[in-house]
Amino acid sequence: MIARIAVILFCMLFSCISQAHYAQSQVIDQQLEQLSLRDTLYFQITDDNVEVEDFLLNPALHHAFQLVKDQQKAQIEPGEVVWLFVRLRYTGEGSLNTIIHYDFPLADQVTKVLFDRQQHRLLQQYHTGSDYPFVERLLPYPSFAFPLILEPSQEIDVFLKIKDAGLVPLQLSLWQQEYFNAAQTQLSLIEGIIQGLLLALVLYNCYLLLRRQRLLYLYQAGCYLSLSLVIATLSGQAFAHLWPNQPEINSAILYVLSGLTLLCLNQFTYLALSSFQRLPWRWLFLVNQLLSLILLFSPLFADGQLRVLLLLVCSLTVLISNSFVSFAHFLQGHVTARFFALAWLCLLLCGGLLMVSGFGLLQLPLMWNHALLASLIVSMAFISYHFAHHQESADYTKYAGASPLNQQNFGHLFFQQSNEAIFVASANGQLVQANSRFYDITGLAPTAEQAARARLLLLETILPDWPLLYPKAIQQEDPVVMQLFGEHGVGALVAVTAEYVAMQGAEEKLICGKLKPLSEEAYAKLRQQQLNELDNLTGLLNQSSFVALLQQSLSANESGALLQIDLIDFKRINEQCEQAAGDALLRQVAAKLQQELTTLPLARLSADTFVAYLPNKGSQEAFIQSYRLLDELRGFRFIWQEHIFRIHISIGVLNMTPTDGDANQALQMVAQACQQAKNKGYNRIHMHQLDASDQALTHTEHSLWENKVREALNDNKFVLNLQYIQQESPSEKARYEILLRYKADAGHLIPAVNFMPAARKANLTERIDRWVIEHYFAWLYQHQAELNKTACSHLNISAASIADPDFINFISDRLRHYQLNANTICFEIDEYVAVEFLSGTVSFINQARELGCLICLDNFGSGLSTFSLLKHLPLDHLKIDANIMRKLTSEPLNMAIVRCIVDMAKSMGIEPIAPYIETEETYQLMKDYGVRFFQGYHLSKPCLLTEAYQQLG
Repeated sequence: MIARIAVILFCMLFSCISQAHYAQSQVIDQQLEQLSLRDTLYFQITDDNVEVEDFLLNPALHHAFQLVKDQQKAQIEPGEVVWLFVRLRYTGEGSLNTIIHYDFPLADQVTKVLFDRQQHRLLQQYHTGSDYPFVERLLPYPSFAFPLILEPSQEIDVFLKIKDAGLVPLQLSLWQQEYFNAAQTQLSLIEGIIQGLLLALVLYNCYLLLRRQRLLYLYQAGCYLSLSLVIATLSGQAFAHLWPNQPEINSAILYVLSGLTLLCLNQFTYLALSSFQRLPWRWLFLVNQLLSLILLFSPLFADGQLRVLLLLVCSLTVLISNSFVSFAHFLQGHVTARFFALAWLCLLLCGGLLMVSGFGLLQLPLMWNHALLASLIVSMAFISYHFAHHQESADYTKYAGASPLNQQNFGHLFFQQSNEAIFVASANGQLVQANSRFYDITGLAPTAEQAARARLLLLETILPDWPLLYPKAIQQEDPVVMQLFGEHGVGALVAVTAEYVAMQGAEEKLICGKLKPLSEEAYAKLRQQQLNELDNLTGLLNQSSFVALLQQSLSANESGALLQIDLIDFKRINEQCEQAAGDALLRQVAAKLQQELTTLPLARLSADTFVAYLPNKGSQEAFIQSYRLLDELRGFRFIWQEHIFRIHISIGVLNMTPTDGDANQALQMVAQACQQAKNKGYNRIHMHQLDASDQALTHTEHSLWENKVREALNDNKFVLNLQYIQQESPSEKARYEILLRYKADAGHLIPAVNFMPAARKANLTERIDRWVIEHYFAWLYQHQAELNKTACSHLNISAASIADPDFINFISDRLRHYQLNANTICFEIDEYVAVEFLSGTVSFINQARELGCLICLDNFGSGLSTFSLLKHLPLDHLKIDANIMRKLTSEPLNMAIVRCIVDMAKSMGIEPIAPYIETEETYQLMKDYGVRFFQGYHLSKPCLLTEAYQQLG
């Protein structure tokens, strides 16, 4: 009996001892600077549903914690979490402000819980992590930092719950607050230097791309840019600064960026080593590309652990195989490639060590990691420099040995015979050609090799004011005075005149300019006159110059449009940072506006207000230009020191007519429109209405139509009509245009012209285009007999659909779904869309023609300047502008224009279509001009699809 009681007492005593002493306490004194808690850190892997109360109420679960010891990371399955536990006992005399630091920025969720052992209560429970917006963190650091105030004789249990899919580091440290801030500042400085090196390499390769015109430098720039984002993601800096309010990005962005880095790096090596662009080496590069793409798209199909494995395997495979190829390149006898091979070897070793360290297989000090990362960047930089240097030398040799005929592509003989300094440059200011007088003034070309170098220069390297002032030089006849910086011409004063010219063999317009040396007296006089016309900060026109220019246009009875752009964030940035930041913002925004409005008058009216004049442009063109400006500035980020600002703007639009008369009144009206845009919110555009009552009425009508259009899209209240396009020679198959109508409650049909302005304002035109295509294609599929009678049907496409890169995929999908022949579909694009959105229009046309569809340019001839665009647009048809056709027989000028359009179209293999055939006289006249396709009320009126085919049958 006594023995049994002794055993029970022994067990109870052992239980109390084990409960009280299983966890070692980490003693903290007042002299704390920085302390690693690994020696007293415990961890445990549990299900996701376990909470801290389960440990406090269940001693057995609490005792399941294990000392971390030498274990670096824990691998967890989906649905599991890692708990970290440490017990702190403070022995100091006063309060101590500390920071608990968990250095794993990629953790999905981190829960911190403090438990006071003396008072037996939970002090604080806090949730954060990469699944939460960065602004919700207690402390604004890229890694996880939590404040903790320790009181004398206090003993606290710290619990951290880490949820992630993959490898979780088992580490925790305690800092005194001031030492932690100093360490983070030092770490940010080091990472900033590394990021600066990478961005410098990006800019260097972009410069090489512009200079050498070789695609491999684009891949190299993309490699450095994506690598900088990988580093920023791993360190948490990206989450802190680039996408702080978008936590959904964090789970996938690391693998996407890593795949992109490997993709660009492998493609660069493939293009650089031309001797390896054949079998079997090509297969090796293709395998690398495939692995990189798998890693790039791994977030779509792989969970966390598989993605981590793919990251390790793909990265090492690409690095090892490319290193092998570089050494094979060296062994083939390319002596200059030995440094390239050594750089790749260093790249492989540094990258491998960094990955092994990152996966916890090798523990390296923080400074070693930074040293390895810097070595990796230097290796990649050496690879870029190696190819840039040798390629440039090869190009100079090639240029020096070229025949004189090849050096005279842009009128070289004319340049050499001129006594003036003449040059030709691209639109971005890259020097294309110049005469000997130009080289004498700048001192750039005493030899053939230096002449070749001069051809690769940007004008801003010798004319620093050129990027800021060249639009003014092109717009006006007055010269722009500048100070010349050249090898032998430092300090020379010159006057520059320039104009756009179309050179044979050049894809874009070039800038032809002249330099004229000036005396100091003449320079000072012209410079003062120039400064009186320009804004001193941005180099744009000032208000008085712009008003004079605008008044001159109105006095000459010219119509046009005004755009006013207001920066909503200017005052906030100016107050939050400093005046220098506001000045830098204005200069950068002015440069952005100049890029979009290259040859248009642009001025700065006040501190944060810009205004542009679009001569001979209507409201539709002005709106398109406004949306382009809005898209450009909406994606712009202003960076000042450690701050990154997103820019918001408001745009007011005024459609001016010669009857407006007064320039100042026009500026007041466009300012009112801009204020209305501000009232709607950020990043809005508003069109000014001349009369307040008309404005209210138009706004009400637009609101009503917007609701009706949305209802029609949802309830299928639209109706499809068609109007036949007659052919000169009778045909069994019909050609027609599909027209959209709205079916009113009373049963009558309302033309699209009544509701399309409201649809454009509400951004519904793309939905309407998709509705028309879907329903018309479905109707054709259901009526195969009518389909066989159709030669071609024309469908109108809006600017919004042209701008949407996914719209062509929608067309392709619908064609396959309804089993339609693509060459029976012709898409009509309005001329103003092609003019204002040329690159997007060309891209859409090329893709549509690849599907087999036909293309027609609608309303052609509304602007005669668009004639030159036909060579850029692969068209099947063009429709003559209805305004020209309406007065064809009454105005001889219109007859000449139409005859010119028809002759030009036929010479280019484009079939013209004559719309608005209202009389027999117009019909016979167009037949005499050689037109074969006609459309108009004189020949047929719009009718329903079913009625039309009944008549046809």
